[in-house]
Amino acid sequence: MFKKIVLFFVLLLLSFFVIYFFLFNDSYKKSFQARVYYAMGKYKMAYDVAKEAYLGDPYNRMALTMLNASNASLKYLKYIQESKEYLKKIEKISAKSKITPAELAKIKLICEVMIGEYKKLKPIVISDGDLVQRATNQYNKFKKIYEELFKK
Repeated sequence: MFKKIVLFFVLLLLSFFVIYFFLFNDSYKKSFQARVYYAMGKYKMAYDVAKEAYLGDPYNRMALTMLNASNASLKYLKYIQESKEYLKKIEKISAKSKITPAELAKIKLICEVMIGEYKKLKPIVISDGDLVQRATNQYNKFKKIYEELFKK
C-alpha cells in the first residue's frame, strides 16, 4: 500500500513538472515546437524557433539540441544545393566538343572545393539520415569526377 502511495505522489509530481514545462514555460514550448518543425523537415523554421527558445532559457537542453541539429541540417541542405549547381556547370562544360585547359582547371577546382566542403560537414546523432545520404551521394559524384579526370 505504501509503494502505491509513493508511486502516486511521484507520478503527480512528475505530471506537475510536465505541465509547467510545456504549458507555462515559453522556452520549453518553443523547443518542443522546434522539434516538430525539425521532424517535418522545416530546418530553417526549427532553427529560428530553437534559437528563440535557447535565448529565452540557456539551460534548456532540448532547445540547444534542436539548435545544433537544425544548424547541421541547414549546412547539409546548403551543400546539396551548391553541389547541384556546380554539377550543372560541370555538365555544361563537358557538353562542349573541346574542353580548354582553363575549363579543365575550373572543373578541378570545383571538385576540390566540394570534396573539401563535404569533409567539413559533421553529422550529429539526430541528423536526418536521408539528408546525410543525399549529401554523401553528391560528394561521391564529385569524387568520381575528380578521380576520373585528375588521378592518373
